Amino acid sequence: MKLYEVIRWGNDSDDPLTVGANGPDTCFLVRAGSVEEAVGLVDPMLSRESGGEVRSFASAVYLLGTDSSAQEQPRVLRGPYIENAYRHGWRHWYREEPGDPWVEQGSE
Repeated sequence: MKLYEVIRWGNDSDDPLTVGANGPDTCFLVRAGSVEEAVGLVDPMLSRESGGEVRSFASAVYLLGTDSSAQEQPRVLRGPYIENAYRHGWRHWYREEPGDPWVEQGSE
């Protein structure tokens, strides 16, 4: 299993100063076998949570590493947590809309 950070740009917090698409991002730490599996766990949570200020689906996924635990079940390990998402050189994938394919981007 791999560890991914699944990200929705912006947030739906109650804080009037940081809420919205330009505020800190909504992130989840996920153990899964693939990008699609990780997003499959998170997107239903985002669709229930979204209040209309931001999109109701994940737009980015960062590969953080490998999960060395004996657990083999995909699951959300942490989240949602609100913070600015930084890539730090990890492999990363993006999409524009929910039905779009995940496209891996080259490292910059």
